[in-house]
Amino acid sequence: MPNDSSPGSPGPGFLRDAFSRHLAASGLLDGATALVASCSGGGDSTALLVLLAGEAKRRGIPLLGFHVDHQLRGAEGHRDARAAADLAAALGLSFVFRSFPVRELRRSGESLESAARRLRYESLLALGRDLGPGTLLATGHTLEDQAETVLLHLERRLGRSRGGVRARRSDGVVRPLLPFWRGELRDFLRAEGIPWREDASNADERFARNRVRHRVLPGLETRWPGVTARLGRAAEALTRRLDGIDARVDGALASHAVPLEGPWPRALLAGLDRESAGRLLVRAAGGNGRRPGRAQVDRVLERLAAGEPAFREAFAGRRIAVDRLTVRLTPPARLLP
Repeated sequence: MPNDSSPGSPGPGFLRDAFSRHLAASGLLDGATALVASCSGGGDSTALLVLLAGEAKRRGIPLLGFHVDHQLRGAEGHRDARAAADLAAALGLSFVFRSFPVRELRRSGESLESAARRLRYESLLALGRDLGPGTLLATGHTLEDQAETVLLHLERRLGRSRGGVRARRSDGVVRPLLPFWRGELRDFLRAEGIPWREDASNADERFARNRVRHRVLPGLETRWPGVTARLGRAAEALTRRLDGIDARVDGALASHAVPLEGPWPRALLAGLDRESAGRLLVRAAGGNGRRPGRAQVDRVLERLAAGEPAFREAFAGRRIAVDRLTVRLTPPARLLP
């Protein structure tokens, strides 16, 4: 694996050109009226802000830098915020700063890592709404992030129900750096003389992503050179496939005029192929913060296919209740005597 570096690294001008070509070919920023770049101060997001500054200027689109202090790292966190603000100022950009006491705002059972991510995205999306339609919200996910996500989903047994990191989400979040290696982004910054900060918590292997980043993925790359890029391509293919399945599910919901959360007529599920019916159940249950296992989904689908007139099953922390006409997800409390 290229240790924090991409093959070649031919220089900053080449990367700027490659970035522009990628955006032109993908249409990732097409239709944007404003851009927000989330910048932690680390290497990936620093490169994102610098590269987007040039692209936004060329396209005549306003760009804002955005930073969140999670109040977890004390003075180091303050220095990260100052570095991000200074970079935005040097690039002639407006800058938006938010600060949240993540420890206090963490939900029951939620990890600090998950709480920080949730609050960061909630704030980023709120800023996008304030700026209005056409605002795109850019984050600094790279090729390695894509590969790590695939491995994390496999570790959590979600590989068949989750795609990879999406290049553009329906809520306006975009990931312009997905085709690029972390190392080539840092080579670009070095060549430009632009510093970045390293978050010491990124080396803490108590976090699952860090274990994958520092141990699992390098080990796989040593054994099978090129596996990182192949995992990235596999994630893109799976995401496209899931998007097609979701389109079938959404079409069925629309034709029966029922919401994702249900209840659904049995005829709706009967009219879907097995994979799409399972996807409907997974998506609906996932809105409760928990996702059903494959065995749970298969068991429900098998009982439906067998024509059982009525049954109830535990399902992702809830219950699924089926009668002759309807399938519904029901909170467990409603089923108590």
